[in-house]
Amino acid sequence: MEIIDRVPFDLVPAYHEREAARGRLVGAAKGPIGKILRRHRTDSSTTLIHTMLKACVEKRWDAMLWDTFAGTVRHELSYMGPADIGLVLLCCIKADFGRNSTLVPDLLKRLATLVMAGGKSILPSGVGHASGTLATAAAAAAAVPQASRAHSGRRHRSRRTRHAGSEIRVAKATFPEHALLAGMAAANHFGLREKCGDDLARVAARASQGCGDISSNVLCRMVHHAGSLVSKSHGASGLSKFLQRALPELQMRLNAGIAGQAVSPGDICLIAHAYAHAKRPDTNLFKDLRQHLLKEDGVALLKLSVGELTNLLNAFAKSSDAAKNGNLELFDRLGRQLLQAFPQKGSYESYVEDFQDMLDLRNASVSLNAFAQASLRHEPFFLACDNHLPAFLNSSQCDLRQLAMIAHAYVRVGLSQSCLLPLVWDFATRLAPHSDAQGVALMIFAVTKAAVNEASGFRLLQALSSRLLELLQGPESLYKVPQQTIAVSAYALAKSGYKDCVEEAVWSVLAQHGRCHLRRFSMTEAANLASAFAEVLGNKAAQNPATTLELHTFFDELLGEVTRWISSEDSKRPLPPAAAAKMIVAFGDTKCYEAAGAVQELARRFLLPSPQVPVRSVIQALSKLHVFDEDLVQALTMAQKASVRRRHP
Repeated sequence: MEIIDRVPFDLVPAYHEREAARGRLVGAAKGPIGKILRRHRTDSSTTLIHTMLKACVEKRWDAMLWDTFAGTVRHELSYMGPADIGLVLLCCIKADFGRNSTLVPDLLKRLATLVMAGGKSILPSGVGHASGTLATAAAAAAAVPQASRAHSGRRHRSRRTRHAGSEIRVAKATFPEHALLAGMAAANHFGLREKCGDDLARVAARASQGCGDISSNVLCRMVHHAGSLVSKSHGASGLSKFLQRALPELQMRLNAGIAGQAVSPGDICLIAHAYAHAKRPDTNLFKDLRQHLLKEDGVALLKLSVGELTNLLNAFAKSSDAAKNGNLELFDRLGRQLLQAFPQKGSYESYVEDFQDMLDLRNASVSLNAFAQASLRHEPFFLACDNHLPAFLNSSQCDLRQLAMIAHAYVRVGLSQSCLLPLVWDFATRLAPHSDAQGVALMIFAVTKAAVNEASGFRLLQALSSRLLELLQGPESLYKVPQQTIAVSAYALAKSGYKDCVEEAVWSVLAQHGRCHLRRFSMTEAANLASAFAEVLGNKAAQNPATTLELHTFFDELLGEVTRWISSEDSKRPLPPAAAAKMIVAFGDTKCYEAAGAVQELARRFLLPSPQVPVRSVIQALSKLHVFDEDLVQALTMAQKASVRRRHP
């Protein structure tokens, strides 16, 4: 109650951690006098942190105030301990301050320096704090050795005073856990994975060492941020090692149910989200999570909010087929619980007033997409969406990505004739002129998958292609439009049969951007682009000589990139046979005779010994390029016959 108007509620544990670290520096006096001394013993760093916390409580985000805070933090940084830095980072996250500043990277660097100090500024494990890992001020002062005080960073306090308790040795020490959490959270929030990679790796390594001593709530949040950072950077050794180290610890806590280390249902959502983005999600972990959620007739699910239910559904959907993985009961319970979050009939006004307690358009679209990704059509939930979503489509929160997820979900589960989809096409047509590149690409993919044949669908495709052309021709489009957007859009438009709905200039601009991004494309993305452009050239969709020249130039540069890739170390990694086949067929359809040697090498390396591709198209492409390799053709034919016999014994 003493700090309720001075510290944000979610930062109270970190504040208590900082007070525990500060208490051992002030003194070990017990009783009311010691409490008074610790409360009123202030310095400039303490005053700064209290002021920042107060500003967060009052939601004062004006730039001038936070610029002043930043200048003071820089002045006091050399005197700050890890708990101080952790609180400052958490305040910066709340204020979203530091995105265009070097303050947060400097704080992370200082935190990593303290981490590498070899256990300086540490707290003894297992005393005092409610989490079971932090110490009270008196216990910490009695347990921390003199050397820890000497390196605390506060030079004016590093006197050579010896206390009777300073000789007590602590068997095991724990770095302030909220400081480690703040470091990962700041890197994730401000997108500093690449810029502060080394500092973040040191923080993750320290978290791995003390994984068993971190409270469950903090550990789950660390895992959540680490998983997000790994997924964004496509692999990060330090963070990946932390996730691997935390995995058995989390499984032990889930199964043991030890008091003080219990994992709450909300924390389970964070765990599932983190490990769902791994390349190979641990099936045993998700089995333990499912059992924990379904025990006692699923009472844990009743404690989750609508957003947590949606995130949990999305995480379990990453493991693909729900029936194959034994998740049918969990998905059914999640869907039925989400049904209760829809507003009752005739209560739309009350829904708007109490919006956060109900299922909104974002959560509904994510849930629909999760069911579709798990190959599961939850009939009651899809029917409820048919009835309620039309009222939400005209809201200000509606955007093209959400509409794309809704459309893709309905098409994937076999509901392409739903009465909701024409409404989606109409609203998407209105939003297309103002959408970003990613939203346009997702919507193009969804509408081409739906195989639309009504006028609203064709109008949408024309609006999307016009917006795509505008984005690709805009200033700095090479940096603003992701390469995945180019690959997805080109393949969907070319292979869907809607090429006539697309302006011819779109193909020319897509080819230009494809050439510029060739080094950034994966070989699978490059194969999709090649297949799309070969389709355009083959069907005479590009009648303009300038467009035709651009497309042929793309294939010339693609050949050089493929040749370089084959001779590099990257080619030792397996290329999916389907991608190799697309590349070969595309070169054959465009009659790029210079590619004969490259396609022959691709076929030998990646289509043998057991091609799961249409061999006839590959052989025809080889013939068009004058690759008369009878041994290769015979090997491809025999390999496909063998695979057919295995499928149909």
